[in-house]
Amino acid sequence: MRNSVGSLRSLLLTNALGFRPSTHLFGKQARQSVLRLIPELANRTVEYKVMVKPCLQSLRHFGIVTVFLLGPVALGFAQKLQSPTSIWSVGPLTNGEPVMGVAFGAKGATFSGPRVDSQTGSIFSATRSIAFARDRIVLASKIGMRKVEGAQNPATVYRILSLDAQTGKLKDSREILAFASLQVFATNDAHVIVSGRSVMRLTPDLKDAGSFEYRDRGHKSGNVENISPDGSTLGNATSPGFELIDSHTLSAKTLTEQPIVITSVSSKAVVSDSPWWIKDYPEAKSFVTLTDEKGQHLIFHGDCGGRPVFLSDDRVLASACKIARILDTQGNILKEITLGDPVSFAGVSQNGKRFALQVATDTGDHSIKRERFVIYSVDNGDIIAEVTPPQLPEAQSWTAFSPDGSLFVVGSPLKLTLYRLP
Repeated sequence: MRNSVGSLRSLLLTNALGFRPSTHLFGKQARQSVLRLIPELANRTVEYKVMVKPCLQSLRHFGIVTVFLLGPVALGFAQKLQSPTSIWSVGPLTNGEPVMGVAFGAKGATFSGPRVDSQTGSIFSATRSIAFARDRIVLASKIGMRKVEGAQNPATVYRILSLDAQTGKLKDSREILAFASLQVFATNDAHVIVSGRSVMRLTPDLKDAGSFEYRDRGHKSGNVENISPDGSTLGNATSPGFELIDSHTLSAKTLTEQPIVITSVSSKAVVSDSPWWIKDYPEAKSFVTLTDEKGQHLIFHGDCGGRPVFLSDDRVLASACKIARILDTQGNILKEITLGDPVSFAGVSQNGKRFALQVATDTGDHSIKRERFVIYSVDNGDIIAEVTPPQLPEAQSWTAFSPDGSLFVVGSPLKLTLYRLP
């Protein structure tokens, strides 16, 4: 009879914990630790708790099992994440420029180098340098400078690379000159947009498929630095004013003629972090303003909001400090995510199902000592997976989702890795 009761207790505990414990490793202190670590266990049905309690009390000898408890027990009760699968890793893809490094700490500036530029020093460029296009992955790598006749300043030379998404092998390449940064975006019809001195629409094998000239609309200047999450619409800052550009036809329509500095664009609106509302909310340090055809609308104000970005036409992400908030376009907070380290946006899939946050741990001199990317569900904010790149960036590794969110590419021209997500 005693053996039967013991077997029943062991079975109940196995079901509760998700693994089969050794019956001599637990006592009262162990039970308390389990319940403290795992709140879900304490909230099971009354019948379940009544049966599990005497089972836990009957187990003895806690001692050195502390390590055991903090390992399998915590992992068994935490949200179980399936590991991403590495498909391939390639690099270096181009001959990068040699640069010197400088870090600022309590003792002043520290210089290092020379070293090859990883091109990961910009959080802004991290989500605008690589994109999926059908069965290709396209990226823009800076490879040097070149004098241009009639220009006072030299141009930056970028090599556009088209890789086979299945193998990582280089299939096509071409050079493009730019006098500032160069952005790469994925459209929702398997093309890429390369934005620099002008806006170029390219096929996956880098053939010309259209262009947009800023001055053709009668503006003195323009700047395309954003695309909607679904890949349908580009945003053009006309200074003053703002246009939405169809990513297929490259035809533009005016959204507003008012001065605006935007951080993200959807198919019908833009968001900004400009502090226009400071007079109304003098204690707030962060603002999120949505501008659509009806005008400007304040949808968030608080202590820490960061650069807002669209996750879809009706979802906005505000991430900064150690907090990320998912808002609807009316300003309702749908989900708040708190992490132990600073976070920044790292991309969203075109189907609007998944997004990524970079979680970075800094050293004392503000360099990155650990980087990981947490993949979340847009619908409910649940964690889907985590990806840890094999190499550390200067600020943030380049990232992009495949259109359906099943693949995630991360890295730099020095080393690029493709993962299949669970």
